[in-house]
Formats: sequence, structure tokens, C-alpha cells
Amino acid sequence: MSAIDPKQAEQEELVAEWLRATPGFFERYADLFNEIRLKHPHEDRAISLQERQMTMLRSQNQELNRRLSEMLHFGSRNDKTQQSLVAWLLRLMQANNKVDVESAVTAGLAEVFEVESAQLLSPSPAFGPWVDIPLCGSAKELSSASIDLLATQVTIDPQWQSMVAIGIPLGKSIGKSAPPAVLLLASKDETRFTADMGAFYLRQIAELTAAALDRIQAYEPNLS
Repeated sequence: MSAIDPKQAEQEELVAEWLRATPGFFERYADLFNEIRLKHPHEDRAISLQERQMTMLRSQNQELNRRLSEMLHFGSRNDKTQQSLVAWLLRLMQANNKVDVESAVTAGLAEVFEVESAQLLSPSPAFGPWVDIPLCGSAKELSSASIDLLATQVTIDPQWQSMVAIGIPLGKSIGKSAPPAVLLLASKDETRFTADMGAFYLRQIAELTAAALDRIQAYEPNLS
């Protein structure tokens, strides 16, 4: 687009200011709406001012409808997720041995997040940073160092397109010191876990998992 001549720009601004100060102008000259021609925003043709306004309104309505659909979709999904989390928490509270707790954690969260894989990885000091800041995002966005660290304990399925690795702060709820375990969730859906996913929400899941594991001393040999 060529630059507007400064003199022309000044004149156009004067016209614009005059129109703002004269709101009744287009009421007295309503026929100008059809006479003034403007470039179509999406096509290589001229349209009337009235048609341009209608085009803009249609675009705005389409955008509003899109956002409303997204809100309804996520609202429905969030309601379902919340119900699933309550069911998961009840299952976690009822588990009274290591096998049942681990099954409740992995199978339960696989259902909550609708993922193909949910696993608990053995405790390791290397997982420490993931307690405060869970590893989360599409597989192609995650650092090779993080993938390599996970690969020391689990075989990385090439079909996993997004993953989250949450550090489990073992021993915290019973006042003991222990290296963290990791809860790994993996999905074939690249958009299932994103880098901007709320860390606070994931940390809550990690703390509940840790409390359940501590309660039955699931990793007692690792606690000092």
C-alpha cells in the first residue's frame, strides 16, 4: 500500500472531524450510503458503504458465534472433567494399598484427561524441577533433554503427540524428605496438553496423588 501524502492525510482528518461533529449529515443525505464506494475487505471489488457495514457486522457476528461455541464446548467439557475428578478423588480415598492407589491414580486420571497413557515413574532427584513447574506441551515443543530424562524410565511412544510430566512431592504430607516421583500423562492429540496449561491445576493433582501415596507409605523404602 502506497503512503498517503501528508497534505492529503491532513485534509482527510479535517473531513473525518467534520463528520464526527455533524452527526445528522448522513440522515439528510442517506442516498450517499449507496453512492459511496469502498473496497471489499476480502475481495477485489468495490461495494457501497452500507454493504461494507453489513459485511463487517456479519464478520463480527461470526466471530461472536465462534467464541460462544468455544465457551459452550469448554464449559461442557469442564463440567465433565470436574465430575470425573470428584469420582477420581473418591476412588483415591478408598484405595488402601499400594496397588490400589497406583491403579486409582493412573487409570483414574487416564479417564479424567481422556489420554492413551498414564504412568507413575519411580522417584528421582532429577524430577525436582517438575514439582513446581510441570513439564507440559506438545511433543515437538518439549526439549530433547526432558524427553531424554523421561526415556530413562519409560519407552516414549512415537504416537504420543502431547505430554505432561508432574512432579509428585513424596513425603511432604508426612514431614519426610524424599525425591519426587513423576506422573506422566500422554496423548495422541497434539492439543490435549499445551504449554500454557494451568500449572496450579496440575500441582493440585500432584499433591493429592502424593498424599495418597504417603498415606499408605507406598514408597517407604525411598523415604529418609
